[in-house]
Amino acid sequence: MPRHIAVLAIPAHGHMRPLLAVTEQLVRRGHRVTFLTSEHFAPAVRATGATALPYESLLTETLAPGKYQTLTPDMLAWSAVVFFQESAQLVPLAQRLFADDVPDLVLYDMIVGPAARALEQLWDRPAVQSTPTLASNAHYSLLRRVHEHSGVPEDHPAVIELFDRAQQFATDLGISASPEYLVDWAADRSLVCVPREFQPAGETFGEETAFVGPCLPEEYTRGSWDAPRDGLPLVVISMGSLYNNQRDFFPTCVRAFDGQPWHVVITLGNGLDTRELGPLPSNVEAHAWIPQLAVLRRADVFVTAAGMGSLMDSLHTGTPPVLVPQMPESWAGSKRAVELGLGTLLDPAEITEDTLLGAVRATAADEGLRERVRRMGEVIERTSGAVGAAEALESWL
Repeated sequence: MPRHIAVLAIPAHGHMRPLLAVTEQLVRRGHRVTFLTSEHFAPAVRATGATALPYESLLTETLAPGKYQTLTPDMLAWSAVVFFQESAQLVPLAQRLFADDVPDLVLYDMIVGPAARALEQLWDRPAVQSTPTLASNAHYSLLRRVHEHSGVPEDHPAVIELFDRAQQFATDLGISASPEYLVDWAADRSLVCVPREFQPAGETFGEETAFVGPCLPEEYTRGSWDAPRDGLPLVVISMGSLYNNQRDFFPTCVRAFDGQPWHVVITLGNGLDTRELGPLPSNVEAHAWIPQLAVLRRADVFVTAAGMGSLMDSLHTGTPPVLVPQMPESWAGSKRAVELGLGTLLDPAEITEDTLLGAVRATAADEGLRERVRRMGEVIERTSGAVGAAEALESWL
């Protein structure tokens, strides 16, 4: 039976990609999907067959590609307040837009959980979280790991303001939800874009959590790429879409591989213009963007900022990663990968030409690591992806 599903997202590629993939499947199954999104992502939403309702997101500037080189504890603490403000504006907006057409289910990104959890009560409709990273429950909390790594104290002014806003938010809406519940990343129902085998304490999650693995839009999987003809082993280097403003790191990469027996493909995103790198050695090429999956299928090593989407791409294609995490959430994913023997961790603060080249060489030469990555790729291949996510949503309907 066709149903009406509303989607709440944030304007960030890694968070949008799984939602777009699931939306494609929902529309294909005959459901009507209405997607609140920024103007930038509206064309991608419409391409799925869903209805796009563009609005002015408070996060468009906060999450702008290439905006950050690093993230300080203070920036991290106050970003949580901005994320909550986004949820606070989404609730009255959704109430107005859906006043005469209340959806049967709300699918929401984890960052705007407070909005969806409020609407779940106000509309008496199920809400399901899209979790593009590690899941959380009573046994494993990604949010706790983020706070531990960042060193943000519990009495930080931003933390106090966040909980004050959450309490006022619940009071104003007349909902029975504690501030802790509103801001937590654990969810009553969740689609998780990693396999259960990768999830810490994965065996402790029940039927409320569907480990569907990577959810990729069809366009993302259709990319092609012609491999270089120099016969050299290939290393791909990317800092993702958000933390690619790396004006020291990328030139270090160029110098590290100049004259080395490697072919290097660097993707810069919006953080740096390719011309700013100057003349490149014959074995190094730089691009704003690449068809990442297609290139990784040919690569021997992937140097990555270890956002979960890129980390899953690396494992899915069987390409051993060198992990250079840029934010606490990525550190958590990287540590899990290392714990499972699936990558080499390189602290961004310790990167030099020698340490980078050494990490790539060691990763490429580690046959045990390569075999473990290959086996995890087979695990990911067996996950249900966007199709399974759509089926899970239908079961919750």
